Amino acid sequence: MDNESAKDPHLRSWSSTDWRQNETVTPVDGDPSDDGLVAGTLDERRSFGARSAAVVLGQVVARETQGAHEVWAHAAGRDLAVTQLTPEPCRGHLLRATLGDMGFDAGAFDGDLRVRGIIDQKAFSLVSVMEQEGVLNQWGHLVEEGDIIAIPPGGELDGRFQGHVAYAVVTAPWDLLMQRAEAFEGLAEPGFWTGPAIYSPPPEARAACKRVLQGCSSLLRALGGGVPSSAVAFLRNELLDGVLTAVAKVQVGGGRRQGVLNAARIVRGAEDFVEGGGARQAVQIEDICLALNISRRTLYRAFHDLLGISPKAYLRLKAMSAARARLLDAGDRPTTVTQVALDQGFWELGRFAGAYRAMFGESPSETLRTAQGDSLRR
Repeated sequence: MDNESAKDPHLRSWSSTDWRQNETVTPVDGDPSDDGLVAGTLDERRSFGARSAAVVLGQVVARETQGAHEVWAHAAGRDLAVTQLTPEPCRGHLLRATLGDMGFDAGAFDGDLRVRGIIDQKAFSLVSVMEQEGVLNQWGHLVEEGDIIAIPPGGELDGRFQGHVAYAVVTAPWDLLMQRAEAFEGLAEPGFWTGPAIYSPPPEARAACKRVLQGCSSLLRALGGGVPSSAVAFLRNELLDGVLTAVAKVQVGGGRRQGVLNAARIVRGAEDFVEGGGARQAVQIEDICLALNISRRTLYRAFHDLLGISPKAYLRLKAMSAARARLLDAGDRPTTVTQVALDQGFWELGRFAGAYRAMFGESPSETLRTAQGDSLRR
């Protein structure tokens, strides 16, 4: 779309901030920024008393993360399978905010991950790639820094994230998305949003979108755990308008890519077959080829093109990552290391523990104890 988009007059350009910086939450009685908006919001709370004036409609959690599963999978309403493709801990940081019926995630991590699954069953998700080093693809399509991935309710995130990745996710219910889209020519048509898509805005639109998302992230960190009603209303509009403005700048025919490419389709089919077949380690490559009606060579080529590893290596890593996800969930669903290992097809427990430590930087029993400890502290 090369039509000029309408823009709410309150949407401002934010000053650049360091996206990679792991900030600590600033107390609300301090002055976290020279920006007039932040100071004004906090002044409102000071004027009426920090404890009684603001009606808190939003919540913010900001923390360091020790692994990819914490970044992607552990959130309400999500059903994501995360497979770590290379050894060493995948560390990062995460900010997660609820703003009424809308959500906002901002985070970064370093690693090589296969991520597939549903972000939200009921809401629309707009994923902005803030920083990217290495290979990043969705549905087999390459994704560049500044691209926006649009996923309708119940749609799948399906791709590979390699290297350093910083991202932001705006999650909004359908009616709110359509309400804000009315201000942008061409975006208010419901058919525009029916399928998953990757949008590549021009450079100036990418930069403007990044400034808005960074600014909102900084404001949320400054506000701390609770967000007053005045800030919730502002942030909901600002976040959606910032992303929609960038999408509206996409040139017709030049920025929208959707659909699943062949290599991604083959990998998805192999994953679905394995998930339906019980223990992953027992599945043979010949069984997958037969189920998908493809040759062994075609299967190997698809995995190398999409993930850079062989199908057998991927199945081992997928089982190992599934074991970690289960151990991390032990606070809500009690289990043992032995049971998890056997469920994922690892029959030699000593080798499983050694491979697990090499992959994630800690033993499976350490993961289990941490999950159980976190559950007791809730």
